[in-house]
Amino acid sequence: SCKDPMRKVVSILHHPLPQIDKKLAEESGLGWHFRSAKALVKYGDFLTIATRPNISAEWHFKVVDGVVLVLAPSLNLSPSREVWKWSYVSPSLASLVGHFVRYDYVPYIHEYRALNSEIILRRVGGCDVILQHHGSFPPVKEIFSDPIKVLKELNKLRRELYLKKVRGVYFVLNRREEFYLKEILNVDADVKIRTMAVDFNELKPLSEIEKSKVKENLGIKDDEVLLVTYVGIFGEEFSGIKGAHFIVKIWRELKKQLSRRVKIVVTGIGESYLPLFRRLGILAYKFLTHKDFTKIVGASDAYFLPATPGYMYGGSGAVAIMEALAMGTPVVSPTLRDFPEPDHIKDLGIATEYISNENTLKEFINGLIYVIENRKRYKPWVIRELSHKYYSWESFVRDFNNAVKKL
Repeated sequence: SCKDPMRKVVSILHHPLPQIDKKLAEESGLGWHFRSAKALVKYGDFLTIATRPNISAEWHFKVVDGVVLVLAPSLNLSPSREVWKWSYVSPSLASLVGHFVRYDYVPYIHEYRALNSEIILRRVGGCDVILQHHGSFPPVKEIFSDPIKVLKELNKLRRELYLKKVRGVYFVLNRREEFYLKEILNVDADVKIRTMAVDFNELKPLSEIEKSKVKENLGIKDDEVLLVTYVGIFGEEFSGIKGAHFIVKIWRELKKQLSRRVKIVVTGIGESYLPLFRRLGILAYKFLTHKDFTKIVGASDAYFLPATPGYMYGGSGAVAIMEALAMGTPVVSPTLRDFPEPDHIKDLGIATEYISNENTLKEFINGLIYVIENRKRYKPWVIRELSHKYYSWESFVRDFNNAVKKL
């Protein structure tokens, strides 16, 4: 049954997460289902449950940072792990969400174009839900030779017809998805641009002394320019969608064109690729703890993301970019094009074209050089104030509250 929504939310991720250092990913603060649930508790006084499929056929319960976490049994339909995120099916997860709905919990589903999300929606059919976009594309009309891609697109087409009838609110990352849902698919639910967020209270601009200390720990001199990027994609060894394959070219061009020394920190690089990057003088890491990564971001002169058109639906709300803005670090990225106040993008950094050829790569490098040479004109607290309006958990909870009131 569906009753009047109260301040109770079950936040749902459709796929498993691998453990980190033998701990649940959520214990390291990972997973948008968990991060958003934690924010709803902290800033909105909601009662929240965070849930997702377990990587095994067992139930798992734990309280993490005040959030009840439930992992539901699942079955892996692709032991090869070639289709990691959508290969784990969990009817138990849908049953669990249905149980919470009977007790007036509002389902908040992260990524609606997914197998488990569809199973959940069918289970709670008729009840209002909040659906969160995480960068998935609408179906495409191209013909693929890869049978896996064909299957995924056919599933999308079938699923879109069901999504059209869902009641509630869609939170989307960009204007393109907003237009598609409203004007092309013509969904029954409300649609609002609402990215995820970061905790601005934990992320603040560093002092010059703090920056110097971080640089010193990295073996970087004070007068050297520090740039940082994260190009990792969940479950992939080396992904081009965020431009990992452009890093070496960017590095060489910066060394050629700039008189001052530049150091690049890149994270999210697969183990087998690290030696190549490090031989070139790039400080490359497979993984950094969140604490270490944000310190480096705060000490850097610019954060950059050489994203390709494949990342276009990710919007400006990529977590590392939001964290950089919260710490007052200027950003060079195509994703800045989706910042809600276009007139103020120039105060945040440079919004380039998505990199698809040599010309757009050259434009990106020129934008990065401009920010480096003019880095003193970017004011950390102005960057922080502008981005706080859209990327803080306070702003997220405000919009979430408004969405719940519409259910």
